[in-house]
Amino acid sequence: MVTVRRWYILLVCAVSLQSMSWAVIALLRNLLTLGREAPTASIAFQIAVIVIGLPIFLAHWLWAQRLAGRESDERESALRRFYLYATLAAFLGPLAANAFDLVARLLALALGVERRDFEFPESSVTEAIIRHVVAIAVLGLLWFYHQRVVAEDARAAPETENSATVRRLYVLGFSAAGVTLTTMGIIHLLRWIMFQFGDGPAIRGANLGGLVAEAARLAVGLPLWLVFWRWAQRLFAGPSEEERESALRKLYLYVTVLITVLTAVTNATFILAGFFRRALDLPPQGDIRQPLPIVIGMIILWAYHAYSLRGDEALTKEAPRQAGIRRLYLYLVAAVGLAAFLVGLGGDISVLIRSLPRALMGNDLKEQLAWFSAALIAGLPVWLLPWRRAQGGAVAPGPAGADERRSIVRKIYLYFYLFVATMTVLSGLVYIVYRILNLVLGEDSSANLISDLGQAIAYSLIAVGVWLYHGAAVRGDGQLNQREQVGRLAEMRVAVVDAGDGQFGRALLDGLRRELPGLSPDAIGLTPQAVEIMGAHQDNIPARLAEAGLIVGPWNIAFPGGMVASAIAEAVAASPARKLLVPVWVEGWEWAGVDRWNAEAIVQQTLRAVKQIVQGEAVRPIRPLSAGAIIGIMVGVLFLLTLLAIPVLYFFSRGF
Repeated sequence: MVTVRRWYILLVCAVSLQSMSWAVIALLRNLLTLGREAPTASIAFQIAVIVIGLPIFLAHWLWAQRLAGRESDERESALRRFYLYATLAAFLGPLAANAFDLVARLLALALGVERRDFEFPESSVTEAIIRHVVAIAVLGLLWFYHQRVVAEDARAAPETENSATVRRLYVLGFSAAGVTLTTMGIIHLLRWIMFQFGDGPAIRGANLGGLVAEAARLAVGLPLWLVFWRWAQRLFAGPSEEERESALRKLYLYVTVLITVLTAVTNATFILAGFFRRALDLPPQGDIRQPLPIVIGMIILWAYHAYSLRGDEALTKEAPRQAGIRRLYLYLVAAVGLAAFLVGLGGDISVLIRSLPRALMGNDLKEQLAWFSAALIAGLPVWLLPWRRAQGGAVAPGPAGADERRSIVRKIYLYFYLFVATMTVLSGLVYIVYRILNLVLGEDSSANLISDLGQAIAYSLIAVGVWLYHGAAVRGDGQLNQREQVGRLAEMRVAVVDAGDGQFGRALLDGLRRELPGLSPDAIGLTPQAVEIMGAHQDNIPARLAEAGLIVGPWNIAFPGGMVASAIAEAVAASPARKLLVPVWVEGWEWAGVDRWNAEAIVQQTLRAVKQIVQGEAVRPIRPLSAGAIIGIMVGVLFLLTLLAIPVLYFFSRGF
């Protein structure tokens, strides 16, 4: 009921406030635009929206404010914070756009450059300035009011969890918008400066309009970025540990670094290709003054955000979700870099093989050689630098290295390239055998047989190298994991306790000895039946529990009250060991939020949990696949098979 009421109040406030705000802006623009008669119908409609919308908004907003002042849950509500930050964003976005247009208009006026208003092409400069000033004034006042409300709420109820996430989205979203505008402005200004020198058309007075737009973009974007990024930095350096463990901040930084790296490498490839074209006596194509400013701008942006990431790492320990984002960034960049390197390497080999029958390499092959060589050189450092960092983390000793090796992102990266290499070898060998059989049967008279087979052999050899290298990384991970697990098993003492008929304890002991042969579990039976079935003994049980590193048993072993002896329950509670309690069902006792498993499922869940603890992982239960998940997997498999079948069918359709 409370949530529904909250949705109703805030939705009405949002709709009425936005409609009323823009009606006020439109009305003021119509009334203040000199020398232009506004349509009567427009003014009437705008007044009607204000007259009706204002009391509706005030009634509901004052209602929301009374509730927030009276009930702490209302003020702390994530939905209220979402409304406030969404309202701030809805005002600040158009405010920045109008500020950009106003600055561009003023700069154009100062430089004597004509700037047309696409929305009002017939309006004068004065009218355009009035329109932008009106919008900035109204939106600025409304933004300032809601910013004060947000500040008061934050003082009364600190923003945590979902509320803090909403605030981070707002802060980092506008920081991203500001840094994008700033970078674009810097790039275009650098390009304009470069075009003033050298041969070719110079962007002078005739194209000052573009320069005005970029200067305005920089004038708006830089303060926008500085304000919000400094806000984010203050929050990070503040007392909140939750802020420093935020995955959203890491996502923002790594996405920015990823975009800058890929953009810089792409444009660096264009520059390298241009150099290779000159070296191969090909006619010039393009202008270095186009990609070079992008490379410079991206390097500046990358350097600053990489420095911010290092500062974050020095200030606080990396949280698990933050580590996941870092790994995603490293392996994604490495995957793109390796793909570019392999494409370049394969392309260069292909060009060289195809040029062997010719006396001279033609311009078409030279063109390909230039581009493939540029991709090879640009892709190598993009793969090598993040891969060395990721590999260094994976071979590091201790829990940090184990976490890196168990990372699902790392496994996807390694097995993806193993899969690609395997498919390349498979298709290459099929093609080689196909062409040889065709030749033996007298059906293949192609003049390009040698070069075609050479390309297939070269691609297959490259794929074999990729497979061997990544296969070695997979085997290395497995060997390191196995050595660490052997050490942990030798050090860990696991006490398996059964307070029932012994069936659970016996099944768990058999499973542990089968799947973790280096482990020597201590069987503790608390009933005569359990002692007999488990082969346990009852000597000095409290001391054995105190010496254990992990105690596994039904939940009632830690519950003094008649279910087990008080001395046993007290020994379990006092033991420094980790406790893995199993939710077995006892008459008259129920578990909230836990599925009711059968005996075999309980053993499997417990066995998995013990293995996770031994391997240093977090304990996560096995969840059976739902019908929807099964259908989704089937659809995904069919889609993948279809994608794989397309090139095969295309190949055979061409061959026959």
